[in-house]
Amino acid sequence: MKGPEVLVRSERIKDFKNIDCLFEWRDGQAYLLVDSVRFRDKKGAILCYYNPPVHQVGNPGLDAYLKGLGRVMDAAGEFSFLLLHGPCDPVHAGGDLKESLTRLDATLQLKKEKEASGAPASEIDALFDWADNRLRKGMGLHSIIRKIASHMRVVATCGGGTRFGGSAEIPLMADYLVGDSRSGMCFSEAMIGLIPGWAGVARAIVKAGRQNAEFMAKTSREVKAAQLGEMGIYSKVVNISIPFPRKKKSPDPRVDRNEYEKACADHEMDTGLAVLPEALAMCVWPPDEIGGSGTGIQKVYSDVGSVEAEVLRRMNPQSYAGLYGRPLSEVRDEISRLGRPLAPQSIAALDRLFSLYNEAAFDEEGFVETEMREDAALYRDQRFRAGLVGTLEQRVADFRGV
Repeated sequence: MKGPEVLVRSERIKDFKNIDCLFEWRDGQAYLLVDSVRFRDKKGAILCYYNPPVHQVGNPGLDAYLKGLGRVMDAAGEFSFLLLHGPCDPVHAGGDLKESLTRLDATLQLKKEKEASGAPASEIDALFDWADNRLRKGMGLHSIIRKIASHMRVVATCGGGTRFGGSAEIPLMADYLVGDSRSGMCFSEAMIGLIPGWAGVARAIVKAGRQNAEFMAKTSREVKAAQLGEMGIYSKVVNISIPFPRKKKSPDPRVDRNEYEKACADHEMDTGLAVLPEALAMCVWPPDEIGGSGTGIQKVYSDVGSVEAEVLRRMNPQSYAGLYGRPLSEVRDEISRLGRPLAPQSIAALDRLFSLYNEAAFDEEGFVETEMREDAALYRDQRFRAGLVGTLEQRVADFRGV
């Protein structure tokens, strides 16, 4: 066993007992398991997803999520909580960008051939079904977690380091989040040419308010744990003082690898022992003590004018004159000052999305559907490939569409 299941299926947490396995999916080192558990006098379920090294959520993982959550929904009458738990590693990525680039290139080649043969627009558009299906699964994930939340309390842990894209959006679907003090969230999609299409914008609005959600989605900046707590996204921040493991470079790579794996396992256990009990306690807190869906502070971290000014600067091609296509490592100082380029099509989609927000009559489900449609359209934009290549090759992306 590796990853979070080592702790979840042990007896190392006081007042915690693992009862039975409800669902289990494994593919190589990756797995998703759902166990029925008991903490103090409450029975609940724990879902653990693990996909090393950076825990990307590919299509097999999404399918496993949906099946596992379906088992929880089927047994909703038995449980008083669902806890979404995962590994405590330094990085948690979103989708598999290499897979997306491969699919996109194949799609663009077929699109070119069909256009040349005079195929109807509907047939050409259907070539992007792979993207639409993935987004529908993400929307289905939001739908089932929020349905489960109508029957029981849903809590998520954010142990370890920064979560990007889908790895941030999934815990956001929970009612309450318990975060590692070293952790962070980053809606990096606007630097790739997409938007957070798995309800990320909607859930950030629910927890942190429109202005904070707009700041996170439009700037693609990493937001650290302390800020996430003050925004209302984290319900509790657990102080973790231990450093992340680092691989040594000695004359014997085999020894280095073994030592690193041992350090990662120890780090996983030590961090889990700090974070998981706090999350379990939140699962069983009396309703009058737990409060709202976050800390309730909702401190605003940026004014509208400063966000708009930053976004305009980072969309302006003149800001990156002479930098396009260059490795980020070569232009570190310039990018540190400017920030990475933002995809104008992503910002336009976010502007349309936020213009629909009505605080007095917020329809989360409807907003999520619109979020998905906007993201689906961005997969079809020719500039998306530039964002994928720039991110994968760690170069300054060129969204000018040349």
